[in-house]
Amino acid sequence: MMTTVNLSMSQEQVRLIDSFVATHGFTNRSECIRSILRLLKIRPQIIGDAATFPFEVPKERSAKKILTDFRKTKKYSGAFLKDLETGLKESTYFHS
Repeated sequence: MMTTVNLSMSQEQVRLIDSFVATHGFTNRSECIRSILRLLKIRPQIIGDAATFPFEVPKERSAKKILTDFRKTKKYSGAFLKDLETGLKESTYFHS
C-alpha cells in the first residue's frame, strides 16, 4: 500500500525531477523520487552531504557567540533568535 505525501518544491526542483523522469525513463515523478530514496537507503552517507549542502559546517561552536553575532546585525526577529537559541542548545555540535 502506498501513502500519499505532498511536497513543496521550487519550480527549478520540479524541472529537475521532470528531467530525471525523461532522461532515465521513470514512469512518473513519484517513481523517480522513490528510486532516489531507495538509493539513499543503501548509501546513507549521501544524506550527510545533503544535510549541509550548500552550507559549510560553522567553525564557531560557541552558541553564545553565535547568538550575540546574530543579534548585533539587528536583521532577525525575536522569534527567529529564540528558535535559533533553542536549536543551538539542543545541538550536540554547539556548546554554551
